[in-house]
Amino acid sequence: MRLEALINRQIEVKNAGKCVVNLWKPEDGSEIYNQVEKLNWAPWLSASPQTLSARAMVFPEGHLIIKDIEGKKILATLSTNRINWDGDITHLPSWDRVAGEPTDYSSTYDPDGNTLVLMSMNVHPEYQGAGLARQLIGLIKEQAKELGITNLIGSFRPNEFGKFKSEGSNWQIDFEKYCKTNQKDGWPIDGWLRSLKKNGMEPLIVDREAMTVPTSLDEFEQYKASYNLGKWKEVTPGIWECGEVGQWKIIDDQATYQECNLWGKFPFE
Repeated sequence: MRLEALINRQIEVKNAGKCVVNLWKPEDGSEIYNQVEKLNWAPWLSASPQTLSARAMVFPEGHLIIKDIEGKKILATLSTNRINWDGDITHLPSWDRVAGEPTDYSSTYDPDGNTLVLMSMNVHPEYQGAGLARQLIGLIKEQAKELGITNLIGSFRPNEFGKFKSEGSNWQIDFEKYCKTNQKDGWPIDGWLRSLKKNGMEPLIVDREAMTVPTSLDEFEQYKASYNLGKWKEVTPGIWECGEVGQWKIIDDQATYQECNLWGKFPFE
């Protein structure tokens, strides 16, 4: 296996110049969390530094990191897991099931698995739109070939769904309908799904229980008071929207966040 092909590889990035690609290492966990993970995910969804480090220990070949030429600033990361899948879309698990508990892949990673699952991608806000997603997808395709992988798939979250739901009465729109809604040019209205499709992603099926996060009411109130201020809205009794892909549901003394994703596949030779 030519893992050295993804070690210290230089690439050109718009507005950043020459940058360096590597497989991320356990010691990168805190740096990844502080520079990109917590900027891209709601606090109840972001992986901890410990989890990010553990993922690299469980599957050393499955995680990519792009830094500036000096090695100080992280521009983007990609985390994947290796599992077995029989190719039947009705047998696809949820994102949570692929991640395992804890979400460091330690209970789900299969070193002989035929499928590489794109689990999460982070692009630093300063470099979104610079083509880093395209670069990472191309690099992971190379890695998949080196690993003898048959399938390259992902449970993808349309990041703009939360914003769309906040406009008028759109909060009632079905997730699948949103994913299938296109602009006049024929590409998806959601920016992330549009980018993925332009890079060859073929939609498969909705992951209706992609991520589920139960919390106490106290923790829920802390999120309301500290995150996405001004975007929280109780759309029906016990159901809250907060500008994210999913919704919060309050039952008795527990709050549960749940969101759908879209399973997609990247064909490669």
